[in-house]
This record gives sequence, structure tokens and C-alpha cells, in this order.
Amino acid sequence: MKYRSWIFILFLTLCTYWPNLYLMAAVTSMGEINARGDDLGVVPASSNVELVITINIDRSQAEPGEEIKTIEVTIPPGFVTGANDVISVNREQTELDVRPEMIGRILRIVLVNEVGDFTTSLYEIVLRSKTPSIVVKEASFKVILRNLKDLAIGEYIKPGNADGRPNNDDFILEVIPNVPPDPVRRFRAETDTKGENDVHLSWEPSSDTDVSGYFIYRDNNDQPLITLRAREAKQAVDVNVPSGDHQYAIRAYKSQLLKSESSQIISVNVRSDTAAPVSVSTLTVQTFGETVKLIWTASQSRDVEKYQILRDETVVPDGEIPAEAEKREYEFDYQYRLPKGTTVYAVVAIDEVGNESERTTQKIRIFEKPYPNPFTPLSDNPDFNKVIFPKRAIKDAEGEFLVLIFNLNGLLVKSLTADALMTKLEWDGKDESDVLVESGIYVYQIQVGSDAVTGTIILAK
Repeated sequence: MKYRSWIFILFLTLCTYWPNLYLMAAVTSMGEINARGDDLGVVPASSNVELVITINIDRSQAEPGEEIKTIEVTIPPGFVTGANDVISVNREQTELDVRPEMIGRILRIVLVNEVGDFTTSLYEIVLRSKTPSIVVKEASFKVILRNLKDLAIGEYIKPGNADGRPNNDDFILEVIPNVPPDPVRRFRAETDTKGENDVHLSWEPSSDTDVSGYFIYRDNNDQPLITLRAREAKQAVDVNVPSGDHQYAIRAYKSQLLKSESSQIISVNVRSDTAAPVSVSTLTVQTFGETVKLIWTASQSRDVEKYQILRDETVVPDGEIPAEAEKREYEFDYQYRLPKGTTVYAVVAIDEVGNESERTTQKIRIFEKPYPNPFTPLSDNPDFNKVIFPKRAIKDAEGEFLVLIFNLNGLLVKSLTADALMTKLEWDGKDESDVLVESGIYVYQIQVGSDAVTGTIILAK
């Protein structure tokens, strides 16, 4: 019995003082570290920075004994941080009352009030730190949670996108030499020559292989207007610039905390936008029973604000679709039973000041009998070189849709079968062997389910 008691005491001692020993936890979490003002995970050597540790902690399945009392951060060698360097600890943007303490390289952030609820929360820890004086390729931070008995809750928190932003989704920082890049050369800013209120920017790419990209500034603003993450980049466009005089400058950066001196400032005068957007290149109109679907490609113009859909010169209900950056194809569905005859659809691209592109149109012809009749397969006109059999030739019928075509001797010449939801079938005048038939009169039979209708069509070469 005494032997078992000593084993139990030894186990408790190890749980208390050995940080790698942990409780199997139902609490899950992931996190990341970023430097304030930088989202690349890169910091310059021998610099004072603010570090932001973001942790997403899911306590929805938490069990007794998994209350969070301490958030423990292992600081990598070379980084200098103390208990007094903790600036703030927030949970869902509410500041927590904490008692930081430093034990060697371990920063222990002890919560005055432990967290014992069952919610998922975002924690943000902000602390000051001096970066190492030497280059470090991978400086690894480690974060672990501890309970009221100072036992670790699970393993070290795994890296991941905790803050929902495209930045350094890891607990690793790179320390680079604290040597800023040279200023960017041959920077130019020119207004658009085709009537757009855009400014075209160009420069000579940096030859410094440590350069990560460029910041472009407008009108002496401290915050960059455009951020480019490519050393090879040599041009950019500032779209939809307000009319008037503007000043531009550019800086190269190695990290967002280590950038070059500003280039020379370039002044330009921007005029109002008078250029119509480029029209959409393709437009397809599909009909499915009572639903009409329009599919079109995005305009190549950068300043398109919306697309307008018209039917026979009238904007359709809810027919203004906001443009989305990087979106290449759009779809629009609405309930509308096409009337007999011809309906013309159009899509117009409209920019931020109301300039409209040329219309891209598509005709839809709906008849209740085969059309055209007669038709001419050898014609170059697509409106007359095939005959179209509409499903609605049989009113309100449902079921499989097919068309049978016979010659006057009663021999089957061609059979046409529709896929699901198709509302018409086309015949190009060829038989089952793909050979063009002779001119003359042919008998058709349209079948929809158990209903059928017959008639004649004339093929004229």
C-alpha cells in the first residue's frame, strides 16, 4: 500500500511541474502569433515590437477540471519579454484581469477569474518584446492552457487561422537582418488615356532578394493604399480615383516593419470618368419550365459596380446584380413563363458613375408550333437552317419529350429525344446516318408523356 501511495504522489508531482505532461482534454483550440503592423510573420533583428497572440478556444465540450486558469507562453531564445511587458489580454474584446509572471523563458498569464463556461471564444494577448540580435529562421513560440491545479489542459495549442485574417497563421516568426532595402527607382504615375479615372503606376523592381513586396501611398497617407507581395512586381493600377490633384509614392519592404525610404513623390491630375465599361463577352439564356436562367462572363473593366438585366428594353424584377471582385461568371434565375414569339435579353455593365457598356443580347424564340416552316438546312442564317420543335406544342403535358420525323412513305427518318428539363428539340435536316435528306414534305410527331400531336414541315434546300 505504501508503494502505491508513493507512485500516486510522484504522479501528482510530475503533473504539477512537468509542462509536457497534460490531461486528455475535451477543450480544443488553435492560435497564431503576429507582430503589430506586420502580417507576414517576419520581424527585424534588434527591434522593439508588439506581439499579438490570438487563440480560438472551444469549450463547448469542456469537462470538470478543464477550467482555464493560466495561459502559458514559452518565449523562444533571443526574444526578451517580461511580466511587465504584457499590455493586454482580451476575451471577445473584453479585457481580462490577469497577473502575469515570468519563470525563465515561460510567461505565465494567470487569470484572476478562471474561465469555466461552455462557449467558444477568441482571446488576444498583446505584449512587448525585443527581438534577437541575430538572424533566426524559425523562432517558435509555444502556448498551453492550465487548469486550477496547474495541470496542462491538452497539448500545446496547434497553429491555425484563429483571427480570420490572411496573415501569419502559425506560432513561428522569422527574424531577418535589420537592414532596410534601398529606395525604389524610376517610379512613375500616369493618368489613364482612355477616359477612365485610373492612375497607372510603374517602377523598376528591386534587385534585393530579401525584398518581399511594395507599399504604394497616395496623398501623404501613412497607411499604404496598395500592398503588393511580390518582389518582381513592376506595375499597379489605382482604380476609381477621385478627380483632382493627387500625389503618389512607393516603398519596398522586407517585412512590413522594415521598409525603404520613400521614393520621389509624383503628382498627377485625375479627370472625371467618361469611359464606358467593356461589355460582357458572352451571354447564355436557358429556359427550364417556368424558370429563366441567364449566365454571363464578367466585364474586363475594373470599375464595374453592377450588372443590369433587361428583357425587351425593360429591367427585370431584381435585375441589378452587384459586381464582385475576382468573380468571373454570374448567374441570374427568375420565374417567368416566356410568351409566344421572340424575347430579347440583354446584360449591361455599369460603372461607379453610371457609365454603361454596350448591351450584350440574346434572343429566345418561343412558338407553339415547329418553326421556321419551311426551313433551309444549307442556309448560312442560323434562324432558318434548322427547325425547332417546342415542348409547349402540347399544352400542359408532362413526361418524356421526343419528336419522330417520317417521310411521306411512313418511314422513320429521325428520332429526337430531350434531356430532363429541355423545352425544345432541333432538327438539322439529317437522318439517323447523319446524311442530309431530300427536299420535300415530312411528317412530325411530337410526344410529351402519353400526349402527342402531328403535323407537317417543309424542307427546302
